[in-house]
Amino acid sequence: MDRINILPQIWKYLIIIILIVIAYLPTFSGEFIFDDNYLIKDNPLIKEAHSIATYFVQEDGIIDQRDLGINHTGYYRPLINLTYRLDYKLWGLNAAGFRTTNFILHLVCCLILYKLIGLLVDRKVAFWMAVLFALHPVNTESVSFIVSRNNIIVTLFVLGSFLFYVIAWERKNYFAYIASVFSFAGAVFSKEFGLMILPVLFLYQRLLSKQRGSLLKELIGYIPFFIGCFIYFILRKNVTGSLLTPSSIADLWSRIYFSPFIIFYNLKLIIFPYNLHIIYLDYPANIFNWQASISVLLFLLICLILFLLRKNKRLLFSAIAFLFCLFPVLNIIPSSSISLIAMRWLYLPMAFLMIGLGTILKECLIVKRQLMASLLIITISYFGIYTYVLNKGLWHDDDTLMKQEVLGFNNYLFASDFAEKCLTNKNYLEAEKYFRIAIEKFPYQAYSYINFSALLTETGRPSVAISYLKKAERLTMTHHEQGEWHNNMGTALFQIGDKENGLKYFMKAVSFAPDEPVFWVNLGGAYAMTGDYENSIKAFKKGIDISPESVQLLINLAMTYINAKEYQQAVFTLEKLPEKERIKDKEVARLFVLARQGLQSKEDKLENARN
Repeated sequence: MDRINILPQIWKYLIIIILIVIAYLPTFSGEFIFDDNYLIKDNPLIKEAHSIATYFVQEDGIIDQRDLGINHTGYYRPLINLTYRLDYKLWGLNAAGFRTTNFILHLVCCLILYKLIGLLVDRKVAFWMAVLFALHPVNTESVSFIVSRNNIIVTLFVLGSFLFYVIAWERKNYFAYIASVFSFAGAVFSKEFGLMILPVLFLYQRLLSKQRGSLLKELIGYIPFFIGCFIYFILRKNVTGSLLTPSSIADLWSRIYFSPFIIFYNLKLIIFPYNLHIIYLDYPANIFNWQASISVLLFLLICLILFLLRKNKRLLFSAIAFLFCLFPVLNIIPSSSISLIAMRWLYLPMAFLMIGLGTILKECLIVKRQLMASLLIITISYFGIYTYVLNKGLWHDDDTLMKQEVLGFNNYLFASDFAEKCLTNKNYLEAEKYFRIAIEKFPYQAYSYINFSALLTETGRPSVAISYLKKAERLTMTHHEQGEWHNNMGTALFQIGDKENGLKYFMKAVSFAPDEPVFWVNLGGAYAMTGDYENSIKAFKKGIDISPESVQLLINLAMTYINAKEYQQAVFTLEKLPEKERIKDKEVARLFVLARQGLQSKEDKLENARN
């Protein structure tokens, strides 16, 4: 290709890159938000060295090894934690670094989509479609919410596999075929969506391929893909305990009936993106709901239109491929998600929808070139500005996200997390309001009861706390949540004077979560209150082994040494505190005085005894 033909392409790539950088500029100063904290900051698979094989026996979303095989999320995505581990090696626990990786992956996806649409439709419309996809505000959740990375990576591999397959089939390029197979493997081990590339490839052969061979030859070509699927399902079954999410056959027809409702809700988000946030959506109350009924009628109407336009094979391919890629989240095969809708799930399906939109745009540009160009510029401007606003506000930091979701959108999916932040800030009335809402809306979430019980004990209502903890007792909990449950029960029992049983619960708490220093603080304090200073000291020391810089643990240990009349040990412990604590903290100064007075008194008694 000569230089004249290369330069326009380079400029188009540069324009796409520049526009994405501008729209996503605020994301680089953002923090870890919501599940980022649990799945990245607290995840030992990311912060500690492990063999690559370890990631392939890990169920996604379970970070405590003791919960493996007991609690299940149903997600098997080994490559995702591996990418987080690489990020950690590169950036440390720096949110800006993880976000930068997401941004780069998004950029690569947009460039691959540009190449793919240029190959299937037209280079001119490919540029516009790539820009629309790159700046679409719905995609901000996948890019700026770090743990939504699985959607970008699976899309990158799916688009790569499809592009390589097209090149391999049309040009008889065996290297491209091998690249397609490996890209498919990357897709399925990134997210379940990757499996949808197989029906998309089959659809491509039926509608778009220019080199149609025999069906037998085509099926032979799928064999490596089928082998990849077989390996994936074997590993998935071994790790998650099931090939697919368990579901009830009795609800199957109901889930199929409501699937058009989910499809059109997703299309609304793509076509009319406004008021975007982390959406919580459940099924309509009954099958006679007007939205569900209209959705079914509209779906049948669109099927009829596509049938009438069946000669436009690119449009037909785009629409069906969109549905294939959306299938995993239509809840026909139930997922573990609470909501039926999430913007991040649209990242891959939208990429294939862009092929059909590009086909329509190509026809429109022939008839109304200036009008369509004006509409495209207006749409791109709106998308870019909205994306910038979402990145600067909603997806930037945890506090802003929680406040907007709960107070701005009445999204009670976040009610418990928002209440916990209010509790941390000692805003008890607001915290209690949203804990009660969370328990009412999601009564099966144990952590809402556990955290609410902490508020109740903190505000002097231990008996009420015990009643809420008992409601959570039979709910599914992780090992750490069980530790919190027992710790909070111990605290409440001590408050009502039942020290014997309270101590037992504190002991149980550290057995469930021995790496939690706060539980050792409470156990040590409980022993001290019962006069068992020997065990109190042991508990505080175990806590210090976990968190050697914990000021509270050192102070409590020093206090226990004083009560046990081991004044020299108390002085040694207090001297381990940072200098600023020793100078400014009045409690520390008081303990120093008590320890030194006790030490002096002890020396005076020894001196008197010798005399």
